[in-house]
This record gives sequence, C-alpha cells and structure tokens, in this order.
Amino acid sequence: MSARDKLMRRRLLVAVLLILAGCARTPPDTPSQSEHAMTLDQRVSGYAGTPTDWRRFLDCWSREVGQARSAGPEPLVATVALPLEEGALERTIEERQRALGVALPRSYLDFIRAQRPQADWRTIAHGTGFLSLGAVDTVARLDPEGLALAQAQPLHADDGRYFVYGIDQDSATTRSRYLQDALVVGKYGDSLYEQIVLFPQARTRDGEMEAALLGWSGTFRATSFAELMRQLHYFDLGRSDQLPPYAQDRLRGTCADAMPMREVWWK
Repeated sequence: MSARDKLMRRRLLVAVLLILAGCARTPPDTPSQSEHAMTLDQRVSGYAGTPTDWRRFLDCWSREVGQARSAGPEPLVATVALPLEEGALERTIEERQRALGVALPRSYLDFIRAQRPQADWRTIAHGTGFLSLGAVDTVARLDPEGLALAQAQPLHADDGRYFVYGIDQDSATTRSRYLQDALVVGKYGDSLYEQIVLFPQARTRDGEMEAALLGWSGTFRATSFAELMRQLHYFDLGRSDQLPPYAQDRLRGTCADAMPMREVWWK
C-alpha cells in the first residue's frame, strides 16, 4: 500500500470514528481522582546525567547498533553530533522554549546539547529519528488527524491507575486530553502515530516531563526522557520483539548503564 493510500485510509478511519463518537454521545472527559494515589509531581525522575553522559550513552548505542545489524532501518541515533557554537545553542533553546510556552526538561535539553539532531517533521513523518529543536511542536500542530483519531473516544485514567511506571504499568492506560499539548520530539517507527512525545501536564518533583512512546496497540510512559531512551535503546538493538517497559535488571550490563540514574523507585 502506498503512502498516499495509507493516508487516505487513515483520514477515512478518523471520520468514521468521529461520527461514531458523536452518535454514542460520549460523556465529557472528566478526571477521576484517586484519593490515595501518589502523583508524579510527588516523585523524583531518577535522572542524574549530563551532556557528557548522553554522548557516552549515544555513542555506545550507535556502536552496538552498527554491530547488531549491517542492513535494515536507519538507526535512531546518529554517530556524530553536528557542531554548533554553545552560545548559539543556548539562545536557540531559550527561543524555542518561549515559542512553545513551556520550560523543557533537563534530560531532553542535555540530549539536545549532546546530539543536536537536524531532522524536520517531513523528513521523519514516515520513518524514524529525532526532530531538531526548532522543529519540535505539539501533536495538535504536527499530526491533527492522529489527534482527532485518538480523541474520538476520550479516555482519562484516574491517578491510581495512571501514575504507575516500569513493568507494572498498563499500556492501555492513557489520558486523551494530554495529547493536545504533547510535544513531539521524534519517531521510533514508520507509522505516523509511532511518536516520541513529552507530556507537559505531568512533571516530576525535579521538573522532568513524563515521556512516552505512542502506538496503536498502547502507550509506554516513563518518568523522564532519559528513562524512555534507556528503554528505547534496548528495543532498537533488537533485544526484544516487544516494546518497553523492560525491568531495570534487564537493562543492566547494556548501554543504559552509561546514563546515570539515582533513586529509581519503579521496577
């Protein structure tokens, strides 16, 4: 099936689901609060890295991908970061944060300082990779049809079910209203919906944003962009046929060790 045919099929599916949603008269997306749940803003993210740690981690990832496969999909991470004068990069970071109206989390900014991806949305829309900082934008702006599809039947898990991380989380647990302002930073699969996003609405006590891999069969959520990348590298190396989460014990002895984490409280 051609890319055009896939797009037309997707648009038709969006339209059908929106019609069905209207007929079903779905009630408003009202949060259900769990009285005893510990929300993310009461927890630490575990991130303890620096741009130097990111370079070490990404170099290890890139090197192992090269050893693991001689052909196939392009690797998610590049081997060499493009140079950019530090002062100019910091100005770009400040300008982009102002444009987005949000303070980006430290783990993601440290990644940008280490890797400096250069792709735009058109380049990776039907592939994989990371957007340049200037191309990062909301799901609403980059993929409005995908947003409409996801929100056709809105879901909002209560705190007790939603704020669960690691291997205990349920991939079907989601909050549809978070997608509107979710920031797309990259893609991990060929499908347009297989996006890597940050949720500004869910932050840890130390200021990290919840990060997620969106997918048709479910969503993987992590306490930070750094933890999501530790998990994603394991999948990218072909060590599992299933998307994350993977237990912390399973990541030991891999490139994930190069990304320092502290006070990890999820399994």
